[in-house]
Amino acid sequence: MGVDQLIVVGILLYSGVLVYHGFRSFKETSKSSESFFTADRGVNPFVLLATTAISVFSALAFYGAPAALYRDGIGFFANTGGMVAGLLFVVIGYRIWILGKEYGFLTPVDYLRSRYDSEGYGLLVAIVLILFILPYVAMQLIAIGDAVSVTTHGFMSYLPAVALATIVVSLHIIGGGMKSVAWMDAFHFVLGIGTLIVLVTYLTLTYFPNGGLAEAVNIIMDDPELAPLLSHPGPNGTFNWQGSLSTVLTAAVATVVWPHIFMRMYVTANKETFKMMSWALPISYLFVYFFIVIIGTILAPAILGSGVTNTDSIVSILSTDYAPPIISFLSLLCLFAFGVSTADSLLLSASAMGSRDIFVHHAFELKGKSVDPQRVVTFGRILLVILMVLILIIVASRPAYIVDYAYSLSSPFFAQILPATVFGLFWKRGTKEAAYTGTILGLIVTTVFTFFIPAPLGFSALVWALLANTVSYVAVSYVTKAPAHVIDRYITRIDSIIYSGTAVNNSVDHALSSLNERKDFKG
Repeated sequence: MGVDQLIVVGILLYSGVLVYHGFRSFKETSKSSESFFTADRGVNPFVLLATTAISVFSALAFYGAPAALYRDGIGFFANTGGMVAGLLFVVIGYRIWILGKEYGFLTPVDYLRSRYDSEGYGLLVAIVLILFILPYVAMQLIAIGDAVSVTTHGFMSYLPAVALATIVVSLHIIGGGMKSVAWMDAFHFVLGIGTLIVLVTYLTLTYFPNGGLAEAVNIIMDDPELAPLLSHPGPNGTFNWQGSLSTVLTAAVATVVWPHIFMRMYVTANKETFKMMSWALPISYLFVYFFIVIIGTILAPAILGSGVTNTDSIVSILSTDYAPPIISFLSLLCLFAFGVSTADSLLLSASAMGSRDIFVHHAFELKGKSVDPQRVVTFGRILLVILMVLILIIVASRPAYIVDYAYSLSSPFFAQILPATVFGLFWKRGTKEAAYTGTILGLIVTTVFTFFIPAPLGFSALVWALLANTVSYVAVSYVTKAPAHVIDRYITRIDSIIYSGTAVNNSVDHALSSLNERKDFKG
């Protein structure tokens, strides 16, 4: 049996493990939507950190990001969102977690529909998020299909590889829901980091034995075509200050409201986890991205030169043509780890919103009908199958570049719930009319500047859309009025829970300190 055949056997074994892991908890996760979609809100700190980090670092990070770095230079490092994601997780996530515990929220739609007391707004958000989850999931499958085809030299071609990945992802989620997704993400997180370290170390020691990365950098700086990769604004002028700001907003600030990351805020077991996320999440992001930047801006240019046209395949080329088969196989598993972890998380989010927030809510709850909790899970599993069929149709269209596809369509549209989410948590003047106006205007601006007119002044469509969204939200809020009971329920009460707890703790600490001082004085 040849190397390519052995790699395919390894992929099949790995796929079997994923499916088995999912169905191990089939019965346990079938009892209710809370069990299936949030793992009974019992995810521990390490698993939450791993599943959040790996869900952000998708196949885009492992294949798309090195490709973008190779094309446009080191400025693409601005898309590392962990530096602000940790802060956002604490400031925004903690309040959303409390709301989930208090009112049983499972999805972004739960919160936004209730906060703005609007069935129509909830439906709008659900449709938009589900609609733009599909291309992002498709991107993961495209990356996996390409990588398997390149790594096995065509022994397993693109379409069978995509079909295999689709089946595996679907069965993994259908079997175990959030519990399977979160725990397998923890494994994928370790696997992904380990593989990146192995790949970077091998390529550096093998091809640059006389100086390591410094030797590779010297090769790049001596080549006039490659040298701009290591400076701003990069060889194509992409990362001037406008381009850098656009990238930061797309990949950093907006990631906190991506539907699968939003749902991570509901699943944690206790509030102490949010303190840990404030520092652990940035460190994990930085650690992973460090190796990705090394591959895209130093190792790939120094080894491959400037002549690569199919840039989305540079990691496949490096791991297949410039490394032994075992590293090729590990790199492929790493891509599976990054791609599957994001795909299954996003699909689970789409399933939760489609089954609970649209079908069950509108077909049963609003009509005063009760529904068996187990039937909700069944609806979610059926919807997962339907979604995967739709994604396969998208995959057949094959976009030009992975990064362009993801950022042009999905992320900017996810970001349009950011103003309504943040203002809804902190600003008592925020109203339903403002949420409608801001979100719809943001969607229109994103669509126009993405598909019809180039965004002006060098900023991306996302920057203009968020600006229009925020300004209109604030303006409309000043001329409309939010119901008092909504404000009391979603801001005043949450403030009370947060700050009264702090006040009590401070009083206890002060009393204990006073008592200790009196004992010391007497002693």
